[in-house]
Amino acid sequence: MSQAPQAAQQQAQKSNTYNKSEKTKDIRLTNIQAAKAVADAIRTSLGPRGMDKMIQDAKGQVLITNDGATILKQMDLVHPTAKMLVEISNAQDVEAGDGTTSVVVFAGALLKSCEVLLEKGIHPTTISEGFQFALEYALTALDELKKPVDLADKQQLIECVQTALSSKVVSSNSAQLAPLAVDAVLRIVDPEKPNNVDLKDIKIVKKLGGTIDDTELVEGIVFSNQKASQAAGGPQQIKNAKVALLQFCLSAPKTDVENSIAIKDYTEMDKILKEERKYIIDLVKKIVASGANVLLIQKSILRDAVNDLSLHFLAKKGIMVVKDIEREDVEFISKTLCLVPVAHIDQLTPEKLGTAGLVETVHLNDESKVLRITEVPAQSKALTILVRGSNQLVLDEADRSIHDALCVVRSLVKSKGLIPGGGAPEIHLSLRLTQMANTLTGAKSMCVRAFADALEVIPYTLAENAGLNPINVVTELRNRHLKQQKFAGIGMKKNNIVDDITTEQVVQPILVTRSALSLATECVRMILKIDDLVISAR
Repeated sequence: MSQAPQAAQQQAQKSNTYNKSEKTKDIRLTNIQAAKAVADAIRTSLGPRGMDKMIQDAKGQVLITNDGATILKQMDLVHPTAKMLVEISNAQDVEAGDGTTSVVVFAGALLKSCEVLLEKGIHPTTISEGFQFALEYALTALDELKKPVDLADKQQLIECVQTALSSKVVSSNSAQLAPLAVDAVLRIVDPEKPNNVDLKDIKIVKKLGGTIDDTELVEGIVFSNQKASQAAGGPQQIKNAKVALLQFCLSAPKTDVENSIAIKDYTEMDKILKEERKYIIDLVKKIVASGANVLLIQKSILRDAVNDLSLHFLAKKGIMVVKDIEREDVEFISKTLCLVPVAHIDQLTPEKLGTAGLVETVHLNDESKVLRITEVPAQSKALTILVRGSNQLVLDEADRSIHDALCVVRSLVKSKGLIPGGGAPEIHLSLRLTQMANTLTGAKSMCVRAFADALEVIPYTLAENAGLNPINVVTELRNRHLKQQKFAGIGMKKNNIVDDITTEQVVQPILVTRSALSLATECVRMILKIDDLVISAR
């Protein structure tokens, strides 16, 4: 009698174990499918012949781009695993600036390989460890393609930036934008920190109108929306400027709470106006005493930053006034002009003023105006790129492309090495990993081989997006590399395989590929380790 309940209990335990393993398997496959769907969505945007995506947000604003990080940011994703791919694309954008689509496509290919390995009964931990081993070997093998970079050789850097811009909407303007990006980054390199660059020292300012060819690099500051006040005949040009950045208002004070003043006769009104006039005159006297002849006034949400009376007195003293300076611009202005923001009139002293050789309102080709502050102190090392575009879509895409170009140059400063593009590094690493897999045994060998196969997705997709036969191209590319032509890659100019892709100036920073491989592998290993999805009530 006792054997029957015991058998039933064992049967129930087996059933629970089976159901739990099935649930774990389903969760894992669901995660993989969700991440693969995101990778497949942006695969068509990879490479210089990749397609663009038109994205419309909830407000009806339209965005046209093929930048992987931008596309993924705009996607309204629900699945938490799919969001992980967005995060690695953003991380790639921060670290290298380029390769934001490649990292997601490679992660999708790795996950596809995981499906096959899991179906063969290989444990996720074994796959994860195999992928980590393959990654470490691949990063070592990547150095075989590395060519050292001399930052003094501008042409080498320009070629690298042109490769990054070749897949952008503004690729036809890469001949002008690439030298501009290289010059900008090299000018702000700090000799004390030769292995890194702070891109916050380069401000990108957009001004609608003109064409992308009108984009220029300015050593100083450009304000596209803020103009020098013309009220009461204020000056439009100041030489040898002493600049003050004011964080207080040049208008009559107000109480912190709403109030009203009851005036019974005109004499009381006259008294109020005299007090206001006296208050403004005192402010102007203190400004004149400090020696400032250009005022940059931060935007105020509580009351008017300036009033007509203060503008009148300042114009009589020949002081230029620029109002509505944004809060986020304060740090850049302070760094560029070597000044200290002033929060109260009593703190305005000559030591807190910045200097500039020239502050003037400039008329552009299309008759629009911008305010320029040039001939700034040499130690500031801050620059502004004024981006022009015929419409808002082109202007926004040019802004994103220039940012990517700056990041590519920064990548070369951080890790001074170049490798060929056009799918050459991926095929080289795939062959090296396949050779390594042949020397291993068991599940580890299968995992390394799967990693090698996943790498071929990059040249496969490049060929597919260019309208070529991807199977034939990848097979031929593999044969060329087996013949020790390790710089052989897919040339997009003539849609053929080139024995040495570097002769067509198709090169990229080694940091881009290193970062993409590391981030994609790290993300896939994390997804593999997930065996359950718990919804929190908080």
